[in-house]
Amino acid sequence: MARRALGRITHFLICLMMFVASHLSFPAWTVLASETSPMMPTQLEGKARDCLDCHRYPNVETNAGAFASQVFCLQCHQKETCVKTVGKNKVSLEIDPLEIRKGRHAFVGCVSCHADVAQSPHRSKKGAQCTSCHPNHNGAGAIHAPHLRVRCQACHSVSKFVYLDKEINEVRLAHINNQKMPIGLINHNLEDTHRDEFCHRCHTRENKVGAADAVLPSKSILCIMCHNVSITMGGPVFWVAFILFISGIVATVIFWFQGSVQGEEKSLHRKIGLASEAVYGTIFSRNLFAIIKTVLLDVILQRRLLQESVKRWFIHSLIFLPILFRFLLSVFTFFVARIGPDTSLAYVLINKNSGFTAFANDLCGALILLGIVLAALQRLIIKPPHVITETKDNLALLLLGLLVLLGFLAEGVRIVMTQVPPEVGIYSFIGYPLSRALSASKGQWTAVYPYLWWAHAVVGAIFVAYLPFGKMRHIFNTPLTLLLNYKMK
Repeated sequence: MARRALGRITHFLICLMMFVASHLSFPAWTVLASETSPMMPTQLEGKARDCLDCHRYPNVETNAGAFASQVFCLQCHQKETCVKTVGKNKVSLEIDPLEIRKGRHAFVGCVSCHADVAQSPHRSKKGAQCTSCHPNHNGAGAIHAPHLRVRCQACHSVSKFVYLDKEINEVRLAHINNQKMPIGLINHNLEDTHRDEFCHRCHTRENKVGAADAVLPSKSILCIMCHNVSITMGGPVFWVAFILFISGIVATVIFWFQGSVQGEEKSLHRKIGLASEAVYGTIFSRNLFAIIKTVLLDVILQRRLLQESVKRWFIHSLIFLPILFRFLLSVFTFFVARIGPDTSLAYVLINKNSGFTAFANDLCGALILLGIVLAALQRLIIKPPHVITETKDNLALLLLGLLVLLGFLAEGVRIVMTQVPPEVGIYSFIGYPLSRALSASKGQWTAVYPYLWWAHAVVGAIFVAYLPFGKMRHIFNTPLTLLLNYKMK
């Protein structure tokens, strides 16, 4: 009974709404037209347009549907009178149909890219959304992290007029060129991104979009100790560093096998076999929990060093643990950026201005510098009996400290150059205050940044090349030695 009564009430309300609607016969579009002058004409070839002329969505997944979408939009957009006002300037929205037909998007419906125009009122705030079809390639390769704030059209359009929209902190395609004159036909042709001059629309002296005035290479795979990288070497400097690094590793292994390996002193073949058997036997043994415990306590937390001296453990941890964290974070970012480049997690990890990444980078750098300062005090001023101021140790600390300082300086200049807003840059609690201090000098930061970038990169390459030859090679030796000793027990 209750269900039947509810159905009757619903039926009555529907009939009442239909009755009211049928007696309120005012032309709604006429009222709107008198108030707002709609962009879409209300008549076509002298006849009143049907609602579905505009409020429809053809199947743009087919060629016929895509063509129908283009024909519909070009009813207005192929006319010279199709303009809009930007500030005090009239900007043409005219499109050449032949241009669409010969381009790469000849069989793509207009609303597939300009999705937000298929609504009322007819206007677009977001522009063409390229990532609705194309994957995001803002990784660490040729298109690296600073381009996260660059709209696709700013690079891929043949128009060279771009500007920095400070309201949303994005580099966008400009509606008005540098002479403040209206642009003519909207060009849907795509830029040839393989041209050497392609990047020069932004990377020029005294540009206004916050780009360095030189095109910098992608980060080398050697930079993975601290940065998200691509699988590239990055230039001759890194090739030399890589060759020296591998040579040092090989020399260390050869030197290591000159000694006794599990009682074998003569046969190199036997030594390699015993060492391999020990490593494999340890990794694939049933005592996995004990192995993990050894790695965690003795390698990462450095339990044995703590037992010897709390002070030495504290200084060593300030340097070692941030480096280890940055390395693991870089490796994690590398895989996330390739498995899910369009995910929010990838964006947070790749973007240097995101709160987590900016804070983590500055915190790790600050801890490393603190550890280096304390180590220098120990070696140069306090000089306890157990500390030997070896040249190798001092050189490693000098290179690492210089690397971090140059990194902070480059970060401060980058924030000034790219005009990062305070609410974004504040998470970089060292880089942002440094940028504020630098901005007071009114320097040509777009010209300074490439030199700082290369200085940081060269010092980093030297540091990596030196690792197998200095005292810091125990980063590689210690885990292997502990695993072998564990097996021998």
